[in-house]
Amino acid sequence: MRATVVILTKLPGHLPVKTRLQPLLGEQGAIDFHLQALRETIELAHAFDEEPVVATSPVDADPAAALGALPRARLMPIEGDDGAVCLENALAAVHADRPLVALGADAPDLPKGRIEQGLDLLKWFDAVMAPTRDGGFSCLILREPIPGLAEGFTYGDDGAFASLVKWLDRRGRSVGQLDPWNDIDTPEDYKAYLARRNG
Repeated sequence: MRATVVILTKLPGHLPVKTRLQPLLGEQGAIDFHLQALRETIELAHAFDEEPVVATSPVDADPAAALGALPRARLMPIEGDDGAVCLENALAAVHADRPLVALGADAPDLPKGRIEQGLDLLKWFDAVMAPTRDGGFSCLILREPIPGLAEGFTYGDDGAFASLVKWLDRRGRSVGQLDPWNDIDTPEDYKAYLARRNG
């Protein structure tokens, strides 16, 4: 199924990125991994959207200068004082007539099959999410934009997944859950990612 894919990312040099990986990779290594993960996430998105949107913050910074060469994508600076507001604003800005898939650049090896399953589940649910071990979520799939979404959770909070599920439920929106898939925030996450890549 085709979808409109939105990938949220911070711009290195303007906002801190992958700070918890710096003890393992160093500051430049963490930035390099952030950019590598973004490129891999865009390639994943191409399975569903020929030109995914890369929603960047801060809004007043030039994303092309900060991110360098990327696979085919549409760069869109997004206003917002935190990740949840940026997510809501980005999803509202794309004016999609297809299902919406929201990703971060934190889970570059999220299996394509997870997203395919989530899109299939929209037959029965308004929203579908893949939780992470730390209480967040690595993928959010929506049948359509949901106004006020940022009221439902705090981005990066260890209860973001549960908070958003409760918020959606209170508004009569049904939520489906995919099998968990962790993002890559800590040295342990990074080592597990390398182990998956190396088989």
